[in-house]
Amino acid sequence: MLTRAALLLSAVALSSGLPNTVPLRLHKGFWQGDFTVGAQNFSLTIDTGSFALLVKKGLYLPGPSSQQTDISEFIQFNGASEDGIAPAEEVIFFVRDDVQFAGVTVHEFLAGNITFGDDLPADGVAGFSPPASSNDDLSQGQGLVEAFCEQGSLVPCQFGVALGKEGSGSMIFGEIDLTKTCGDVTVLPTMKHDSWTVVNTTADTAPVLFIDDAPFSPILATFDSGTPNIIGSLSQVRAILKQVGYNITEQTSDSGVTIALGTYDCARTPARVGFSFPPSNTVHYIDLAANVLNRTADGRVCTANILGTSTVDAPQWSIGQTWFQGRYVQHDLDNSTLSFADLVR
Repeated sequence: MLTRAALLLSAVALSSGLPNTVPLRLHKGFWQGDFTVGAQNFSLTIDTGSFALLVKKGLYLPGPSSQQTDISEFIQFNGASEDGIAPAEEVIFFVRDDVQFAGVTVHEFLAGNITFGDDLPADGVAGFSPPASSNDDLSQGQGLVEAFCEQGSLVPCQFGVALGKEGSGSMIFGEIDLTKTCGDVTVLPTMKHDSWTVVNTTADTAPVLFIDDAPFSPILATFDSGTPNIIGSLSQVRAILKQVGYNITEQTSDSGVTIALGTYDCARTPARVGFSFPPSNTVHYIDLAANVLNRTADGRVCTANILGTSTVDAPQWSIGQTWFQGRYVQHDLDNSTLSFADLVR
């Protein structure tokens, strides 16, 4: 953790080409921005949990600037619905086309055209994770943020996601803008590839999941703005839901993915979910209003924002956008770090 005095950075290093701030909007549990692929405009979910740009099935139409490729991929998403419950499986064929975001164009960008799969929020997904490492065709330079950095449109190679509690948010390009934050800034080392996952050098330095005021378990934490809830393994989520007295419901999809979710009487105070990041003992809780992902029409039964899935193994946890709300989260690809602080109210 660094104090504000220790982070005497220039106000914001404006990227060459990209504007300082781009507004985002919250719609049905997902934060979205405006993109152009070829000649078409799309509203895409800003997803720091994946790196590819994907357009939902049936929407993308090839145009004069598009080039077909022989690259295909199968991708699985957790928490792809407003209530965070539904997974999604997508078959994608990639094309090269011009992609524009915030007034900056990347030519011949590798964009995914979903040809078969489940429904996704908005018109698809725009990934802003570090580059993928498992596929030679889809690795260095193929994520949109890496492409911006490589062509000199984002210097330094950093961006922030600042999500308010009232449905207003923005992406901020360049160094962290401390005028938008208050309190200390926590800086965490992260993986160079695949995801914004915190790197733990020892067990004692691992982030810790807290339920109410008590530590539950050390975890392997990944930050993911494209997921509406907090996602962990079936075994750990079952234990938490039982501990806090929630009703446990389990569902198994046709493809064999099992999820566990908790419901409770909306009249009770929901359990608090938070995380600490050693060496600091401060627990950073989800805003209480964001603990409810869904409630029945009569307002009596609430669904918690914590989900277990068979696609995740303990001690992995994905920290979704409900935790981001009220915070400024800075992503630094140059130095492989993620930083966060509270937003100025």
